[in-house]
Amino acid sequence: MAKKIVKMKPQSTNVRHIKAKQRGTHVLLTALWHFAPDATKNIILKRFFKPTSYALTPLERQYLENGTSFHIHVHDKKIRCWKWGHGPGILFIHGWNGRGVNFTHFFKPLINAGYSVITYDSPAHGLSGGQVTNYFELSDTVRSFLDPSHGFNIQGIIAYSIGASAAINCISKEKPSIDAVLIAPALKLKEILFNSFNHHGVPEMVYQSLVAEMERYYGYDVHQDNPDVLAKTIATKMLIVHDKDDRTIPYTDSKILSEKTDNVYLHTTEGLGHKRILRDNAVIDVITAYIFNGQLQSDKQLMKNVNPN
Repeated sequence: MAKKIVKMKPQSTNVRHIKAKQRGTHVLLTALWHFAPDATKNIILKRFFKPTSYALTPLERQYLENGTSFHIHVHDKKIRCWKWGHGPGILFIHGWNGRGVNFTHFFKPLINAGYSVITYDSPAHGLSGGQVTNYFELSDTVRSFLDPSHGFNIQGIIAYSIGASAAINCISKEKPSIDAVLIAPALKLKEILFNSFNHHGVPEMVYQSLVAEMERYYGYDVHQDNPDVLAKTIATKMLIVHDKDDRTIPYTDSKILSEKTDNVYLHTTEGLGHKRILRDNAVIDVITAYIFNGQLQSDKQLMKNVNPN
């Protein structure tokens, strides 16, 4: 009986290059780890935990010039903050590599409705202090704004990407009686981070040691404080706005959470991806309508009216 010959498709040059680079990085970091663990950690910190600079648009620059500037301190870092308007505060929390004024298109309708808008540059971002930062420190920054002694009177939170992750962490710990809007939240943040380490060839013993060091310093746990775990413990209402075509943060994570949690409502968009969702007029209308009409009394029916599908 003749044997069937199955021809294996050769790996593409790009895939082979990536795997070779992973192996090379893994070997180099493993060797360096045994001789200079602190230097190895610094390499990882600068590669994975150092944000890149963000160029302001003319509109964002105009808002910063007209806003009331102030600062707070988080873990000895000076955090630059801004406020516009008067009344109950809506806190905006930006994502990785971003700045507080990323949300400028949301500001005018909220200010006109009698709210004050408060935002800030996260640690190591924009005009705030620091060179590197992480999810734990971002969470502590959000928690600072809900500290009653600071007198911010925060009545709502609108957060984006990893900023939404930090908001979930904060809400789960502080349990404020406010609604939150999470735009493209990084729910499975631990998985995203560890997959990124593995993809770039970072040895597990290296990144596990670094993460454990962060856990001890900040008092968090990367597994128990994963946003996907914490979100299920929150009793207050949360609106998630996420695009089906988001290639940075999986839409399915938001969909699954909303289906399994009664107090989480999902508004789905298409064709906006991960970044354009912050500038879409329809998204802004949905979120501001939720803040205006649902801050204290919204329910499933309200969100059905906002998002019939």
